This record gives sequence, structure tokens and C-alpha cells, in this order.
Amino acid sequence: MTKKNKDAENTIDILIVEDSPTQAMELKYLLEKHNYKITIAENGRHAVAYLERHKPHLVITDIVMPEMNGYELCKHIKADCCMENIPVILLTSLSDSNDVLEGLACGADNFITKPYNENYLIPSIEQILANRKLVKSERVRVGVEITFAGKRRFITADQQQMLTLLISTYEAAVNRNKELIQTQDELKLLNEQLEDKVAERTAALSAEIVERKRAEEALENQNTMLYTLINSSEKILIFSLDEKFCYTAFNENHRHEMRKVWNAEIAAGMNILDLMTIPELKDKARQSMERAMKGEAFMEIQFQPILDVYYEFNWNPIRRNDGKVMGITTFIQDITARMRTEEALKKSEEQFRQSQKMEAVGRLAGGIAHDFNNMLAVINGYTGMIIKTLKPSDPLLYDMKEILKAGERSADLTRQLLAFSRRQPLALEIFDVNQIVNNIEPMIRRLIGEDIDFIAHTSDGLGKIKADPGQIEQVLMNLVVNARDAMTGGGMLTIETANVELDEEYAANHSEVTPGRYVMLSVTDTGCGMDDETMEHIFEPFFTTKESGKGTGLGLSTVYGIIKQSGGNIWVYSEPGKGTTFKIYLTQVFSTAESSKREKKKEKPAMGTETILIVEDEEGVLNMIKRVLQSTGYTIHTAAHGGEALLLCERIGKSIQLLITDVV
Repeated sequence: MTKKNKDAENTIDILIVEDSPTQAMELKYLLEKHNYKITIAENGRHAVAYLERHKPHLVITDIVMPEMNGYELCKHIKADCCMENIPVILLTSLSDSNDVLEGLACGADNFITKPYNENYLIPSIEQILANRKLVKSERVRVGVEITFAGKRRFITADQQQMLTLLISTYEAAVNRNKELIQTQDELKLLNEQLEDKVAERTAALSAEIVERKRAEEALENQNTMLYTLINSSEKILIFSLDEKFCYTAFNENHRHEMRKVWNAEIAAGMNILDLMTIPELKDKARQSMERAMKGEAFMEIQFQPILDVYYEFNWNPIRRNDGKVMGITTFIQDITARMRTEEALKKSEEQFRQSQKMEAVGRLAGGIAHDFNNMLAVINGYTGMIIKTLKPSDPLLYDMKEILKAGERSADLTRQLLAFSRRQPLALEIFDVNQIVNNIEPMIRRLIGEDIDFIAHTSDGLGKIKADPGQIEQVLMNLVVNARDAMTGGGMLTIETANVELDEEYAANHSEVTPGRYVMLSVTDTGCGMDDETMEHIFEPFFTTKESGKGTGLGLSTVYGIIKQSGGNIWVYSEPGKGTTFKIYLTQVFSTAESSKREKKKEKPAMGTETILIVEDEEGVLNMIKRVLQSTGYTIHTAAHGGEALLLCERIGKSIQLLITDVV
């Protein structure tokens, strides 16, 4: 796109509707100085014809015109769905308060008073164009029926229009008030200078007094209109302050809120800081108001602990014509619902990130444990074979047994890591968790010692689960050991089972949970508890808060892996000094199938004559197994992977009595 085309695209088109050629050209000249593209229509009918062909960014229209006045033109524009979002500004002297109400009723977006003040006109146009972009898609329609000056009107408008008209009429009222004050000063000066001519100027002064009263009545009417507008804004708190932070205006919503929050009855002239009793909130309010008095318009969110709500504050400086800040206008909205939603979303995202981190750590730990386990199998296997060849008097026998012990301890660690990464083989059964609790209760009592009281609450009619009973026993014992270590000075250990149903609301706050019926197993202690930072890491491998040498940091990692591999979820609730509760949720199984029984292992014969096929991709493990089995008489065939094993079966499959294969 060329610079010329880009400039044309960014040009703001404004349609001026004015039956006075002089005033139309004056306004056109003023706006073209600021790079606006101007089109003039001499009355409302011509404007309608132009709007059928072109859609300007803004329409500025006089009110009093032949054929079609400004109110009718505005209604025509706002009634057309193709043009309803075009802002309309009415040109008026605001001499009659009905002008404002008529403009509000027809849907006007702003007023510009005659004669035109460039310092006020241009910012007003810029502001209404900017606001229209912001609220174009989020308009909220409201309506109100009023009686004013003996005439009933039903006004339908949006909140943005009402606020914009509020600000424009308020500023007009302020300017008019300034003119009145200036007039008063001039009258006083004339009275002092021309005291000897009082008699001659009585008639003239009387006329000026009449005009002054008329202006004061107009100002009073405008103030009445302003009061009506700011109090028709539902759920929005509005107030204005002077440079000393004293009230100059406020709506009924703000009055009601000050009663509720600070138990104060507010009035014009009162200092808002004098009403606040909490030093921290008072200092925060002072800082915000001082910032606005320096000329900065900004938005901030504050929490009010008295009502447990969040408010959004919009601070806006009020300026005189010379640009000097003379006060502050503030708009306040209750955004507690929005903040609560954002907090819930943040909590859910944090749970999801924690879950992703645990998955990544699990994949890493599982890969390392699997490879390390293969190496340990070779080390332990060959060590065991060497031990069998050594005589009891051989000095190497003790050393080899110590190597085997270290290897077996290392194998235990890898099994815990495999459990955490969910790669540990499971012997699944359908069973009642109460059986597990009852079976290991004597062991628990011996394990925790006499200074810890133990209570088990097992629910009658508990649903069954499908899991590995041995693994669930390990989970329960690991949690009991952790609870015991947290209660160094004694305490209470409680194990509980229950049927629970987790609903949609619970699932929404716990990212990995699916709504449904579960069996709950909980372990609660009255120990030292944990802070938030500790709870973020408790399920990570090798993380421990115990002294060096007193823990591997794999106990809770193993618990986490087993529960996840069993299709369940585990949550921890803890506070420093208030103990800890681990809650495990396992899906209920509604099957009538009988629980499988664990078969006793049959003793193998000392020697074998059968043929065995071994499939293992780790060469060291493969050779070790082959050597062990060959030493007991078996005929061994080997394959490095499944494809090779299938080819071997095609050739000698009938002679193979047993297949031993790696899983991964």
C-alpha cells in the first residue's frame, strides 16, 4: 500500500449539517486545520441523501433547521442498522434543558455548545471517536421514563451515551458557571468604579440582573439534569472531588456504598479522606487521588477487605479551559465476580502446569530407571552366579555378597522410580480397600510407636476398586511412615475410607478429575504440616525435607506413580503446624466378577530339559539370563526383538515350550 493510500485510509470523514453557510464554513475551516475531511449538508434532507451513498465517521448537526431538524436526523441515523454506530454530535447553545433530554431521547452521543471553543471541540471529537471504537461491540441498552418541564419522555440509551452526555453537559455547566463568576466580578468592578452613576444605570443594571437570574436558573436546571443522569447509572459509583479532595458531586449509589463501607453520611464539601478509618486504604486512596490531580487518567483495581469485594476505579482529572486540573471524577464498578473467575482459572492453570511437570519428570525418571534396571540385572545376575561358585572360605565371598546387597538396594530404588513413572507391572484385582486397611492395621500400630494414637474409620458398604493390592498396601505404608516422621512429639494418625461422588464443580477446580463415583482413602496426621512451596514439590523424585541420610525422597513419588497408574488421583491438604491430609480417589468398579486369588508359586525343579525362547533388546541382560538358564539344563534360543522372535518361531516353533520376553 502506498503512503498516499494509507493516508486516505486513515482520514476521518465528518459530515456537517448546518443551514447557516457562515457557521458551516467556520466549523469546516476549524476542523480542516486538524486534518479532518469535511462534507457540508445544508439541511437534514440533504444529509439523509448523502448518508445513503457514504458512511462518514462522525456527524455534527445543528438542531434548528428547515425540513428536518437535528433531532429527527439523529433518530433517522440511529434507527438504521447500517448507521446506528455512527456518532452524532448536536450543536446547541444549551439555553434550554429540554435540549439535553431531547438529545438523549433521540440517541445523540454528545453536545457541542456555540460559539465553538477549539480547545474543547477537538478533544471532544477525538474522545467520542475513540470511545465509539471501544464500546462498539459491547453496548448495554437501558431505558427510563421521566417527566421534565411538564413533558413525559421515555428515554432509551446506552450507558456509554449517558456517561458521555453527562460529561459533556457537566463541562458545559462548569464553563457556564465560570462565565457567571466572571460576570459577577465585572459587575462588582463596575459598581465600585461607577457608584456615582447608579441612578443613570439603574435600568441597565436591572436588565443585567434579569439576565443573571436567567443564567442561574439555566445552571440550576442543568444541575438537576446532571443529578438525574448520574443517578440513573445502575451499579456504577460516581463522585467528583475538588483539589482538596472534598466532594463536589456524587450519585446515590456512591452515597449508599459509603454508608455500607464506612458507616458515614456524606455531603458536599466533606473530605473523603476524613471518612476512611483504615490507614492502609486511606494512604492508597490519597496516592491515587494525588496521581489524578497531576493530570493522569488511569484505571486500577482495589480490594476492599471490609466487604470482601474487588472494585475497579477509573480516575479522570477535571480540567479548566486553560488545561489546569481543578478536580477529579471517579467511576467505580464492583468486579468481584470477574476476579473470582480469574482466580479460579489461574488455580486450574497452575494445577495443569504442575501435572505437566510431573508427567515430564515421570518420563525422564522412567527412562533412566528402565535402562539402569537392565544394567543392575546384569550386575546382580553375574554377581549371584559368581557367589554360587565360591567356597565359604573364599575371601572374595564377603565382598561379592556386599556387591549383591548394594545392587539389590539399587534395584529397589529403580522399582520405586518405575512406580513413579507408571511402568511397574501391576497384578490387577477387584477388591475392597477395607481389607487392605484391616490386614495391615497390626503392622501400622507396631510401626508408629506408642506415642502416636491410631484410629481407622472404615465405611460400611464400601465400593470395590480394580488395582494391585500389593501396590495399594505399599501406598498406605509409605503414607503412614511419612505421617509418623511428621509427628516427632506424638500425635494422632487417622485412616479413613468412604464412598464419594465428585461432581462437576469439584472436577472444574481439579484439572485431572473426571466426575463420577469413587472410593476415598485418606491418611491424616497432626504433625508439623507443610507450606505451599513444599507441597509443590512433595511428589517429585528425590525431594525430601528430612535430614541427609534419613530419606531417599522416593516414598511419595512411588505413591503418586502407583495411584496415577491405577487410574486414580491424589490430593494433599496441609498447613504449617496444623497437620497434613492425603486423600486418594480410586474409581469404583461395579462388576460382579469375583476377585482373583493370588496363586502360590510352585517350586521349580532343580534341572530342566525344555526349550525356552528369550526375547530381550538389552544384550547384557539377554546373555545373563541365557547363561543362568543354560546352567540348569534348559535349551535356550534368543532374539533381540519381536520380529526376530517371530521368524525364529516359524522355523522351530514346535520345539519351544516357554517364551520369556521383555515388555518395553
